[in-house]
Amino acid sequence: MNEFLRKKWEMAGLADDYIFNKVMLDYDICLEVLRRILPDLHIKKIKLPNNQQEFAIAPDAKSVRFDIYTTDEQGNHYDIEMQVADHHNIAKRIRYYQTASSMEAYDKGQPYEQADDSYVIFFCNFDPFQLGQQRYVLHKHIDEIPEQIIEDGQTDILFNVPSLRHDVDPKMQAFLDMIAQREVEATDPLVVKLKERIAVVKRNRKWRSEYMRRSVYEMDQEMREKKIREGERRIRDGKREILEGKRELQKGKRELLEGKREIQKSKREIKEGQDRLKEKEQLIQEREQKLHENQQTIIKTSIEAMRALNIDKTTIKKEIKEKFDLSDKEIKDYFAE
Repeated sequence: MNEFLRKKWEMAGLADDYIFNKVMLDYDICLEVLRRILPDLHIKKIKLPNNQQEFAIAPDAKSVRFDIYTTDEQGNHYDIEMQVADHHNIAKRIRYYQTASSMEAYDKGQPYEQADDSYVIFFCNFDPFQLGQQRYVLHKHIDEIPEQIIEDGQTDILFNVPSLRHDVDPKMQAFLDMIAQREVEATDPLVVKLKERIAVVKRNRKWRSEYMRRSVYEMDQEMREKKIREGERRIRDGKREILEGKRELQKGKRELLEGKREIQKSKREIKEGQDRLKEKEQLIQEREQKLHENQQTIIKTSIEAMRALNIDKTTIKKEIKEKFDLSDKEIKDYFAE
């Protein structure tokens, strides 16, 4: 662990928020960085930068801790932040930081129009809005008239440090390249100061020890948060599985009920089929009986007719047997009658 932390300390640059804070505490560096970010303000001097200054908007409200905080001779307020990881909450985070910074811009009893301006500046090691810009400057505007900016004294500026678009001023680009640890011209006075200041920070044993303790704490916090997130994920997964199980159970119940209905329907259809079959069988039997009776009547009539013609009994039997395909027993029965 110690070897890991030692290498982490040696490799850390401006993109590390701890190193960034210690470097930006240097008055000349902080002033020059603000001048490069906001050249139109022509900032002449600032108050000595303060790092990790904490503000609370209300006693029961979430407090905010600024990385670097200062004001200039005009009373403008500046909060400079290094954002290493993307927690996908940058817009809401800026809103809260701006609210805390703006509260400092209003003195008690001062008219609103005399409030100082406040600037929240984020250096992000990612594209904060995933829109491909190198710099994002945010103001309020009227939805119906997008070009109409509301001059409320609040300005948010975000830099996409990894971007290679080079849309900013060359001097500002040099500072971004320093943060991203890209190759930078050593002739830039700010670059020279930054390298010297980083070396001073790295030689400071107190800061080195503090950095390592903080790194261990952050790793512990990250591990705890990871376990909490994992636990929450498992709970969510469990709830989803329970909900899915309930849905499957309800689906099974519906399918069972539907199956019972189908069975009842099938039973009804079978019974109806059986009833129709019985009706057909009965009808066939009745037709067969009627045909048999008709045949008997015809045979008897034929026998009587041939007898009336004095045809002998043997000839009558032979004719009737052949004509109606009767057995000897059936012929015998007819003549017995």
